[in-house]
Order: sequence, then structure tokens, then C-alpha cells
Amino acid sequence: MPHYSPTVVDHFTNPRNCGRLPNPDVSAFVGNPVCGDQILLTACVRDDAVTEIGFEAYGCSASLAIASILTEHLSGMAIADIAELDEPRVLRWSGGLGPEQRHVARLGADLAHRLVHNYRNGIHDDGTTICGG
Repeated sequence: MPHYSPTVVDHFTNPRNCGRLPNPDVSAFVGNPVCGDQILLTACVRDDAVTEIGFEAYGCSASLAIASILTEHLSGMAIADIAELDEPRVLRWSGGLGPEQRHVARLGADLAHRLVHNYRNGIHDDGTTICGG
């Protein structure tokens, strides 16, 4: 059984910001076809900063926790700062992930970058590939 940090356990058992926002300014989806993890972020942006954010996720407990952790950290963050987000920072935010779960930190960083790309280019991912989406 994988070892999870207290932060990952907390966010998996008590996720924050669950659900799609009704009228987001941007939406971003990433999925990993190998492990099946899928995460959709929807966000409202004002003055180039995230003002509200929600998520839907399907996959392992670590991916669900990372989605929740991302929403807490990205809320209030400037788009330019989100563009600089990297895998080690997501890993730090999680409190650490076991070797078999570290790919989820990469997925989180990729999702943040996709959110920025989509915002800057007026793209909305609809997330219909999310299980039940």
C-alpha cells in the first residue's frame, strides 16, 4: 500500500473546491492514459488572477488530493505565477508522494500550465472524458 503524506490524506478525505464552476472564464483538462487519472479545473479570473476555482477528478487518491491541493494554492494566484509552477513545487505542496505516485505531481504541474495556456488563448476544455462528465 502506498504511503501518503498527512496533506494528501487530508485533501483526499476532505477535498476542497469540488465541482465545476457554472460560468468559468477558463477550463483545463489533463488525463494520463496509462494510469487513468483525469482532472478538470474550472476557474474565474479577474485582473489576471484566479478568483474562484473548482475541480472534478477521477483516478487514484493521490490525483484527487492533488486536484484539491491545486485549487487551494491557485486561488488568488496571478496567471503569470501559475505559468511558472513546476513539478517540485506541486510535490512540496502535497507534503511528498511515494515514488509510484510522483507522476501525479507532474500531472498537477501540467494541468496548471494548461490552465494558463487556455486562459491566454480563450480555450475551454469541456472535460467530457471525465467519468460521468
